[in-house]
Amino acid sequence: MAKRILSADSALVANTQISLGNSVRTEKRGDFFSDLEKRWRDSLAPGADNLLYDWEDQGEMLREIEFVNSVQAKMDEAAIRIAPTLLRIVLTVREHLPTPKEQRSYLAKHLELDFRRISELCIVADSYGLLLSDTPQQGEREITRYGWSKALKLAYVREPADRAMIWENACGGRPSASYRAVLEEIKRFRERKLISPPVPRAEVDQRLASIAEHYMELKGASVQLIQPEDYRLTMRQVDAMRRELGRLKRALQDQIESAETEAMAAAI
Repeated sequence: MAKRILSADSALVANTQISLGNSVRTEKRGDFFSDLEKRWRDSLAPGADNLLYDWEDQGEMLREIEFVNSVQAKMDEAAIRIAPTLLRIVLTVREHLPTPKEQRSYLAKHLELDFRRISELCIVADSYGLLLSDTPQQGEREITRYGWSKALKLAYVREPADRAMIWENACGGRPSASYRAVLEEIKRFRERKLISPPVPRAEVDQRLASIAEHYMELKGASVQLIQPEDYRLTMRQVDAMRRELGRLKRALQDQIESAETEAMAAAI
């Protein structure tokens, strides 16, 4: 997870849960599922003579398209609403099981979600700061502004300022933006981010090997610290290792951003 999420210990503190409001919900839940059940029954075995909608008079088909879109929005709403809880689960598992293999095994056993969905919803909770005590209201306002389905996609853009820029561009001066316009702006944003190619994977290996060499030199120096110059030499070696660690950190961050950008592209 990104560095701004809470630690597992902090995540387990009993904080007041955010409501995410009721701004996008007007009908009763019972009415929604009742309507869904009715449409499900009506859609089964329509018969060969009326399998297709009337193309000349598309009113009925457009109403059904609107219904499908509304159901999708509800599905995305439900996904976002469980994202904070899911992130707390993942943080807790990571805190108590030491290896990724053990963590994945536990999550696979207990959660009926695939790992890509788990990752997506953790990114949602992280990007919108839904577990951070000083930012959940800001994240809630963002989600309300974008709408559930569009907020789900915009979560892959990790900085609020970048999300706001993408949203404004997608709106094009209108009060809101279509789902397709948001996806197009995310795609343009991704392409701009890829203008500068990421650090090659081989450089990460090179940095790791260099740090290993510095470590062996420092380990050998521990038995040779006699004269002041020995200490000065060791300090220079420490400085060199610190610089190499900084280069490794930048290379690793570049790989993280590249992987997230690729995941975002795959989701579009």
